This record gives sequence, C-alpha cells and structure tokens, in this order.
Amino acid sequence: MIINCHCHIFSLEYVPKGFRNRFLLDTRNPLHRLIHRLLRTILPDGSSLENFLDFAGLAISEISETLVKEMDQAGIELCTPLMMDMEFCEPFGGQVKCFEDQISETIEAVEAMNRKSGRPRMLPFIAADPRRKDVVDIVIGALQGGAFKGVKIYPVMGFTPDDRRLYPIYDYCMRNEIPVTTHCENGGVPGLDDYYHLAHPGYWKTVISDFPELKLNLAHNDRTGNSWQPVITDLIMMYPNVYTDISYDREMFYKPARYFKSIKTMLNTPKLQERVLYGTDWYMGRYLWTEASYLNWFTAYSRKIPWCRIEFTEDEIRRLTEENPRSFLGMNRIKATCRRH
Repeated sequence: MIINCHCHIFSLEYVPKGFRNRFLLDTRNPLHRLIHRLLRTILPDGSSLENFLDFAGLAISEISETLVKEMDQAGIELCTPLMMDMEFCEPFGGQVKCFEDQISETIEAVEAMNRKSGRPRMLPFIAADPRRKDVVDIVIGALQGGAFKGVKIYPVMGFTPDDRRLYPIYDYCMRNEIPVTTHCENGGVPGLDDYYHLAHPGYWKTVISDFPELKLNLAHNDRTGNSWQPVITDLIMMYPNVYTDISYDREMFYKPARYFKSIKTMLNTPKLQERVLYGTDWYMGRYLWTEASYLNWFTAYSRKIPWCRIEFTEDEIRRLTEENPRSFLGMNRIKATCRRH
C-alpha cells in the first residue's frame, strides 16, 4: 500500500488576501479573473499550469476529490493532508476565512471521501501556530475528536518550533504516539524569504531533547548549502522516532544526480533507511507534476535521465512508500494490536 505522507487540500479562502493579490490568485478580483481567462486562451488544453489555475476557485471538498482521483491514477492508497494556519503569516497576515471553518471543512471533506471510497484514503493533520489563542485546546481537542491523526508545524509563518506555547501539544503527541510533521526546508511559501531560516532543523534539537520519544517528520530533507541535511541525519541517528520525507525539494530538478543518489544512500544506511518517507507536497507543485508523474521520478525517470542514472530497487521503493510511512503513522502498531485481540 503506497502512502503519501505529505500533501495539502486547503483552499485559497484560507490563504491571506495579500498573498492572493501578489500572485494573482484572488478569484473575486475582476482583473485576476481576466488574466486567468487570457492565460487559458494561450495555454494548450490540459496544460499543468491551466490545471493549477483550476484550484484557485475550488473548495476543500473539491480539492480532496481531485487528489483522490490522482491517487487512484498513481496507485496511491492513503495520504495525510496537512492543514495550514496562515492567519498570522507576517507579511500577508489577516483576511483569511476562520480557522475553525477550515477544521470543520477539512473533517467533512475527509470523511466524505473515506465514506465514498469505503475505506480510509485520508488521514489529516491539524495545523498548530503558537500565536493562535487557545491553540493547545484547539489542537488537542481536534486530535481527541478522532478526525485528525497528526499535527503540522509550519515555522516559516513567523515562529520557531521550540516556542514553549507548543510544548503541551508535543507532550500530548509523544504520550499518545501521534505523529508531527514540520516544514524543514530553506524555502516554502513564496514571499516569505526572510522567514525560511525559522524552519532550520537545529531549532528542533531542544524540542527533541525535551520530548525524546516524539514522532517527528522533518519534511523535505533539505540539502541547502549542505548544512541542513547533516542536522536532519544527526537527529534521526540520535532519536528513535525522527523521520524525514522526500516531498518537493528544488534540487530534484536542477541537480537530480546528487538528489537521487542522496536518497538512495539514505535508503541503504542503517537507521536512516527506516526513517525516509514518501511525500509529494501536492497540490503546491501541481503546475509541475501530478501524483503519478512525481512517483515516476523515483520508479522510472531517475534511471532514464542521462546525467543521473540512479535506479531504485523494488525493496528501496517499498521501504520508502510503504514500510516507513506505515511505521511513522503507527499503522504497524495498530495492526499488531488487532492481531493480539
């Protein structure tokens, strides 16, 4: 069972208006709508950019349906949609739809897709921003409600992950074996360049030393300047439940040989090989790839690129897309418990 450990289904209603205006994504703005129509007349039918523009006006339920369709085409069985809390996003802050509405819409969309499929397809993670009033009660309450299966931290919004206001959430997650995924890349939402450094894995050293059993995914496995990945690797080697995922990192396009060789090495290094997770960051890069084409980067394209020629074995792909994600999500533990009973 292939599992995508990193994707998104939030709609643009929950993205600050300042961001939507800067990138011409406000569907209520007549000028933006005009530009979109002009682009559609120029772009070839079915182009990736045209498909990406389609997301601008979709609700969470519609985005989730699109994701599941692409998952079916790619042979992906399960995914973990990660919420984003962008109300306090420093340069663009404000003018977003209520966070509680995003929570309820996400729950409704996920439950509808799971019912329609007759089996779980989506295990959503709730966003946690320490600046939100009552964030601990909101997040823990959502987890206790059962709809959310994990927590998403996005420091690039303007905070560091070692913010003490998040500690009760980390404590609850560690004690209940609930996974946490954090953005850990020197990049992210365009226009937040001055905040990218807040996602550095070094900020997690204090957190993990205080919560050594915390199940944590340092997402994107960033190699920026060769300084981020060694810290990620050290944390994985030192603590039993630290992971990293291979959701979009720009190096896969401009230095594919180094990128794929690094992942292959990790998949064959003791301890590291058990902590690398598959993820696509859908729909953030939907203008570049689909769920199927992203998976093909690892199963086919990496060995076909003349200046790359990195081939992943079936065992490596299975470890990356199935075994490690099951471990991160606690599915092996759940299965073992069911067998005992």
